[in-house]
Amino acid sequence: MKKTILAMAVPALLAAGAAQASVNLYDADGVTVDLSGAAEIQYYKGYSNTEDAHLRIDDADLILTTSIEVTDSLDAVAGMGFKYEDQFDGTVGQDNGAVKNDELYVGLGGDFGTITFGRQLLISDDAGNQKDYELGTEQVDFVQTSGNQVVKWVYDNGTFYAGANIDLDNNKSESVDGRQIIGGRVGARYEGLDARVYLYDGENLPSDGLVWDVSGFNAEVDYAINEAFDVALSYGQIEYKVVATDAKVDVDVIGISAGYQADEKTGLALGYDIIDIDSNNQSSSLYANVTYKLASNAKVYAEVGVADEEVAGVDIDTDTGYVLGMEVKF
Repeated sequence: MKKTILAMAVPALLAAGAAQASVNLYDADGVTVDLSGAAEIQYYKGYSNTEDAHLRIDDADLILTTSIEVTDSLDAVAGMGFKYEDQFDGTVGQDNGAVKNDELYVGLGGDFGTITFGRQLLISDDAGNQKDYELGTEQVDFVQTSGNQVVKWVYDNGTFYAGANIDLDNNKSESVDGRQIIGGRVGARYEGLDARVYLYDGENLPSDGLVWDVSGFNAEVDYAINEAFDVALSYGQIEYKVVATDAKVDVDVIGISAGYQADEKTGLALGYDIIDIDSNNQSSSLYANVTYKLASNAKVYAEVGVADEEVAGVDIDTDTGYVLGMEVKF
């Protein structure tokens, strides 16, 4: 797996202190019910020189959504989603092929956009526009990108789009502050250009055995030069602070990638990512991949990459990484 930015930040602290297809199940009398899902399996070898190549579940989920017409300009909406975890491989604390309900929400939709309440993904879950499958350096790590008490609003008129969300305090005690996240996105499209920025502010987020305050942004630009060539750029800046000690690190993340659609079925991509953590830890990766579309909702792909990593001024040995994968959506 990719090493997350936060995992890289811990040594620095110690040293310094997708739209997918869907199947329509029902559509009558103002009621629609859709089912969608994805399954993705990979033969994967990461950059670690202590890890062998292995077959793994990369993505497996299922979501049922419904929209019920209330008036000509207002709909009631709801969704239930399930995520299938990887099989147990001996890692301490790992789920043994568990099925988790990761989305369960209700809401209203209309000309104002859609507002939903409940268990759902945060807008920040969509951050990241680089063209790697697995071997790009982790672009931006906001630590927590889902919650059980989320209020989320999204709006998109084709040219302008925006959204905001809050994950309410998850500790019901009046004397103890729990996790809370505020975030959003604003973007615009014009001809071949699509630009957006994600904002994030989270408090008391548990990860890697510590509790963090995390704040930052990620700016992204996609530009289609023509029908065959496109490029993607991103720049993110995040501050991680350990709540117990106030020790903190600042992280800059840069990504650039380009894609070429050789024909209707075959696509190629090349990318380069850089992470800089307080000028003390650096990581970069160079990757290339090829994708072959078997059908509109099924594809196979291969990716290879190399990485450089430096932690507290010490170079870390890495292997060449590679991935062979297949994804099927419905």
